[in-house]
Amino acid sequence: MRPLTSLARGIGLRPELVAQLCDQPRRDDIDFVEIAPENWLGIGGRKRGQLDRIADLYPLVAHGLSLSIADPVRLDLDFLRNVRCFLDDYYIEIYSDHLSMSRDETGQLYDLLPIPRRPGNLDYIAGRISRVQDVTNRRLVLENISYYHRFADQMPEAEFLAALVDRSGCGILLDINNVYVNARNHRENATAFVTSLPSDAIAYYHVAGHLELEDGTLLDTHGTPVADAVRALGQMAWQVHGPRPLLLERDNFVPSLDELVAELASVQRDMTGEAWRDVAA
Repeated sequence: MRPLTSLARGIGLRPELVAQLCDQPRRDDIDFVEIAPENWLGIGGRKRGQLDRIADLYPLVAHGLSLSIADPVRLDLDFLRNVRCFLDDYYIEIYSDHLSMSRDETGQLYDLLPIPRRPGNLDYIAGRISRVQDVTNRRLVLENISYYHRFADQMPEAEFLAALVDRSGCGILLDINNVYVNARNHRENATAFVTSLPSDAIAYYHVAGHLELEDGTLLDTHGTPVADAVRALGQMAWQVHGPRPLLLERDNFVPSLDELVAELASVQRDMTGEAWRDVAA
């Protein structure tokens, strides 16, 4: 199994790609595959056989969808124990999810909702992060989400993230497209966000495409190629924080595996360029 280096390139495992990955020999242009553990817990038969085949070819990274680390509902420890077993079974070292809420007392909301980034919430969230890390025996890596609602009187997002890192020891999954989308939509400074993060906490990078509406609002759709402005912001992140594994997300209008991997290589080439420009919103 190839090690996951700082220059590793990965793709998210989508249904359209499973057969292509299983039917081909190991590719030299894919270094890891990111999966949502919720989609595989308790799955057997043909689907589990396909996952086993992919895991034989590529290291896996887990990117969860339903942890809802910042909600007021008690953590589901049985779920976390099942996640721990799954991670152990497939030798998965990185377990990430989103800094968001995605459920309430009635159950899953099937969306990633922003949280009030206030000083009084830090200890609560940090305590939950520590509990997750204890149960899974891994550092929890949290992604900055795209959001379309802002609460009043909040801490800056990068400052809030850094405070959580300091209090809990968690890591950061830096989603460069989400930074750009939020900066455009809320008239914030994307460059300031990226440069304010603690470098040693960043585990890996996400890039993705977005859609621009007629009124100029950006939607984080994961359904289009990565925009030039996001590539430029990624180049700046690379210069400031250094190389990290890079993951290309594509959830809608998924192209062929060859096209997807070619785009991933192109984005990484752009991010490793020597010059970068200010992409402040």
